[in-house]
Amino acid sequence: MSSDRLRCVDCREPIPADARICPHCRAIQPSPLLDVVVVVAGVFALLFGVVLAVMTVGASRLLGFLLLVVGFGLAVGGYTRYLDRQAASRAR
Repeated sequence: MSSDRLRCVDCREPIPADARICPHCRAIQPSPLLDVVVVVAGVFALLFGVVLAVMTVGASRLLGFLLLVVGFGLAVGGYTRYLDRQAASRAR
C-alpha cells in the first residue's frame, strides 16, 4: 500500500488520501482542516478570555474566565486529536 492512501474511519478499507467519501461504505471522512480551525478558534478564545479576565470587572470578567477555559479546552483538544491521528497513521 502506498503512502498516499489512508483507511476509512468506518470500514477500515484503504482509500485515497484525498477522498472525502469512502467508495466502499459511502462514509464521510473527517477533514484535517477541521482540526486546524478548532485549534485556531481555541487559541483566539484563550487570548481574548485572558484580556477580558484581566482588564474588566463584573460579568465581563466572568465571561473572560469562561472563554479562557473553553479556549484552553479547544486548543488542547484539537492538538491532541491531531497527535492521535498522527499516531494512528504511523501504527498502520
